Amino acid sequence: MITLQQLQELFYTSVFEHGSENHTTSKLGHYINETEGLSSIDHFNIYKGSITASLNRALREIYPVCNRLTGDNFFNAMGKEYMRNTTSRSADLANYGEDFQNFIASFKHTENLTYLPDVANLEWAWHRAFHAADESSIDLAALGKVPEADKPHIVFYLPVSASLIASEFPIQHIWQVNQSDFEGDDRVDLNEGGIKLLVWRKDYTMRIDPLDDVEWCMLKEIGTGHTFDTVCTHLCKHDPVLDIEKMLPILVQRGWISSFSIDD
Repeated sequence: MITLQQLQELFYTSVFEHGSENHTTSKLGHYINETEGLSSIDHFNIYKGSITASLNRALREIYPVCNRLTGDNFFNAMGKEYMRNTTSRSADLANYGEDFQNFIASFKHTENLTYLPDVANLEWAWHRAFHAADESSIDLAALGKVPEADKPHIVFYLPVSASLIASEFPIQHIWQVNQSDFEGDDRVDLNEGGIKLLVWRKDYTMRIDPLDDVEWCMLKEIGTGHTFDTVCTHLCKHDPVLDIEKMLPILVQRGWISSFSIDD
């Protein structure tokens, strides 16, 4: 007698194994009723095809630039291999493919596409920002009323949609020339240099903002969730001449800091 858990594990393994005549699929057939004109394996393969097609479609929609860079056939094959090696941990299809970047980095057939994992990282950040919760801008009036004694204990927060990305490749340029509405010269020199980016959503507008080294360091440090006093201490160790009091209002004005709290 097979247990429910064993049956579920057998079903899962059968969906993502290679071929339709493998051992687990054949074994699963004993637990599926046949109908006129369709064997138990035929019934299962219909379901298997629907599942794999849905997951592959989800990956193509989240990673359209990676799909375009590799071509449909290659991307579909890569997606199927990803499915076989990665278990979904969420019932929400919008969360599928979060670690696709890491899979691409370890996939032997993309080892010459050294920029592709970082492009995937950018696309996931875009997807994440698009689906992030809405939020209002920082309350400047409330910030201005914080007592002087409490200011060192302020904790600033990046937008909930924000992702900080650094790459040694020009991934923003790669992303731009592979948009469906792009017009112009689509050539990209991989040696043109790396880039640091903040990917986020401002109201209903998606943004990919390039950052200089100062902006990057400040946002990375603020993103740790430390108090402003600790943030300043760490930043001063990194760059003793950094004018934090001058830079902070700029970050706020650009919307890169969305809220704050007081750490008790």
